[in-house]
Amino acid sequence: MDDTAGRDIAGIAIAVVAVVSFIAVVSPTSAPVSNAIAGFYHLGFGLGAYVLPFALLIFAAGLFLRDRAPLNARTLLGGSLILLGVLAILSLMVPGTEFATSAMFEAEALSTSGGYVGAFIASALQQALGKTISLVVLIGLIIVGFVVIGFSVSSFMRAAADRARELAERRRVNVNDAPWGDEGALQPAQGRSAFGGAAVQGNLFDDAGAAETTFLGNRETTVLDSASGASAPAIEDDPDRDEDPFVDLSSQLAAERAETTLIPVPDRFDHVDAPTKADGGEAPSTTADSLVDDEEIPPFDVDGAAPSVVKTADGPREIPSFLKSHAPASGSDGAAKEVRPSKTSAPAAADSEEPEDGQLQLPPLSMLRHNPHSAVAASSDKELEQTANSLQSTLNEFGLHSRVVGWISGPTVTTFKVQPGEGERVSRISNLEDDIALSLAAQSVRIFAPIPGTSLVGIEIPNAKRQNVNLGDVLPYVQGGPLELAIGRDAEGQPIVADLAKMPHLLIAGTTGSGKSVMINSIIMALLMRSLPEDVRLIMVDPKRVELSGYNGLPHLYVPVVTEPKQAASALQWAVSEMERRLKVFERIGVRKISTFNEKQAAGEFDHYDNPPAKMPYLVIIIDELSDLMMVAGKDVEASIVRIAQLGRAAGIHLIVATQRPSSNVVTGLIKANITNRIAFNVATGIDSRVIIDQMGAEKLTGYGDMLFSKVDWGKPKRIQGCFVSDDEINGVVDFVKEQGAPDYHEEILSAVAPATMSGGGGGGFYNEAPTEEDPLLWDAAKIVVESQLGSTSGLQRRLKVGYARAGRIMDMLEEKGIVGPPDGSKPREVLYDEEGLAALRAVEEPLSEEEIFGGM
Repeated sequence: MDDTAGRDIAGIAIAVVAVVSFIAVVSPTSAPVSNAIAGFYHLGFGLGAYVLPFALLIFAAGLFLRDRAPLNARTLLGGSLILLGVLAILSLMVPGTEFATSAMFEAEALSTSGGYVGAFIASALQQALGKTISLVVLIGLIIVGFVVIGFSVSSFMRAAADRARELAERRRVNVNDAPWGDEGALQPAQGRSAFGGAAVQGNLFDDAGAAETTFLGNRETTVLDSASGASAPAIEDDPDRDEDPFVDLSSQLAAERAETTLIPVPDRFDHVDAPTKADGGEAPSTTADSLVDDEEIPPFDVDGAAPSVVKTADGPREIPSFLKSHAPASGSDGAAKEVRPSKTSAPAAADSEEPEDGQLQLPPLSMLRHNPHSAVAASSDKELEQTANSLQSTLNEFGLHSRVVGWISGPTVTTFKVQPGEGERVSRISNLEDDIALSLAAQSVRIFAPIPGTSLVGIEIPNAKRQNVNLGDVLPYVQGGPLELAIGRDAEGQPIVADLAKMPHLLIAGTTGSGKSVMINSIIMALLMRSLPEDVRLIMVDPKRVELSGYNGLPHLYVPVVTEPKQAASALQWAVSEMERRLKVFERIGVRKISTFNEKQAAGEFDHYDNPPAKMPYLVIIIDELSDLMMVAGKDVEASIVRIAQLGRAAGIHLIVATQRPSSNVVTGLIKANITNRIAFNVATGIDSRVIIDQMGAEKLTGYGDMLFSKVDWGKPKRIQGCFVSDDEINGVVDFVKEQGAPDYHEEILSAVAPATMSGGGGGGFYNEAPTEEDPLLWDAAKIVVESQLGSTSGLQRRLKVGYARAGRIMDMLEEKGIVGPPDGSKPREVLYDEEGLAALRAVEEPLSEEEIFGGM
């Protein structure tokens, strides 16, 4: 017999005893057994005889529902102390006990007081301490019983004190400080928020000594700061970090101050430990945990939050000084006046002065839309508190002693902080994901532990109303090198930026409609808004033909947007050749990375060469759908991606690869091993989530830009709401950039690899075929064929003066390189190249000599 059957039998027996006892107590009969049971209860426990059967029935129910009912040793001990205290007090109240304790043991008194149990305890206490002191001791024993069960006296006292303070503040109105008719005059003097609402100390389900979380009340939302300790200092200068050489901060500062009226921003991200006094002449108190200073404001028109420390992929970073300004508060309730941003105000990374003749100009930030409330949730603090109460009730229903101690509200989800009960495993909480989602009528629930920097469990619940995070809300915080990107806002509403030069590659995956294509568009827009063609060049691959076609004509592009898989494989192979060429240049000159090379080139250190090398731009290769390329030219594409991922960082060549099929045959083990920074949008199954970020969780996302960003130096993926950019914004910025200059395409890149080597997903590539030795007469034969536009083997035999077998092998090599087409019976082969294309192909195929690179050094 197993343990469950034993508990069921014991529960049935105790339930029968409870029901029989209750009937015998309330309905005395002449039956001897019933009389004996009734006498035992009445004489033994007095008035407690009517309570004990119910206690036995509750205990039986606890045996049946052991995994769900909150019944444990502490509950039994606390209930026993309360029962014994009450019985002793009843016996102590029997008339005549002041003179003799024997009055407690009289038969008539036993059944109407506490019975023999209460009489023994009361008699012993009264003889030792006296009646009055005994009564005090018994009341203390009852209170101890409640504490053992879980009642917190300290929480009760704090709640009572807060209530009394609130009532006192409501009665106090300072007539001299606030005129009649001002809506802020009747607000409490203590705990007044920047939005005119009282800051409420929210201690949800808190015990003595438990962790507390302070909620800042405002008119719409409640936002908490999860960080503890002092605000993070600015990161030190990284020697490997590429600084932005084309941003004039001084001119931008002058333009911002001259052309834009800045507005105050409330301390919505301040972490406070108690309500602050903002009235009555006292200055508001701030703590070391404050992420936003009172005087720090964004460079555009918002009345939302703007933290002074931006979270980047490499750590916290201070907002530059030109994004900070001073402005007086306006309005009695602390709300900011609406100010329309100037159309001529410069973006975060652009020079606001007029460009010189021939100088390219970056698009202004005013071309992007802003959502002033993107950092906070659209739900009110009352709604969030109701959700917290519902979550606490759900945890209690499943027999957990965990407590909801706070929440952090963001644009997409709210993270509720849960403190596990003593001895409770995190797995018991995490196994309730589906039950919590059903109880709260939520689309999905994600549970993770611990919340960074705490010993709490995080339960992420989607907000009923979603806040859009526009690219214009996050891009002003991007102040690094030309490859720094605006990712979005995290669960706390903080802006997240990442430097592609340090990552140095990115893998993006998600189902249709999850926000993957919008993310790619926002990345491209961030590059266009902050970099010139001489600094960043792009190769875009769009097998779907509709996602990136609007970017054709940009001066940043090396080639038009590639739509054919075979051309994409050729472009990737060219990128490998370009990477190797750059690395050879670096080796010869003695530099380690592209930023150092460009610095020395700008300083004129290479001018002593006869043919000094030119500045090298960063090259970003964006692949919108990897699965189509893997089906057509799998091995070739995989080999090129792996090669670039391994060596491309130093050469300034970076990959952004996206797919909506995150299966193992598309995102192979080699690709995953070399692209360690990944973004997962909503996927169909947990298996797909494991393929992308090596753990479950992406299947719980809500879509529409909701993502998990996994980075190597982060312990766990971070949940972020990605930036949204509309088609109108894209078209406006693209048209602005196109007006700056015409593209300089190098279409020979698209034919640098022979199509014959890309026969299906298992094409030869680098791994399954050894390269054949090239014939010394190959390029002479290619020149003859291209000049004559006649692919004839007998013609090569005659003009090169070789045998027919060797001429046939040379013709096959020309076919492998894509110079001629396949055999067509007795007809000559079709010639696919002209003289210019052949010269470009030979330049790619043959490595440059040192004289060609350095000009005869």
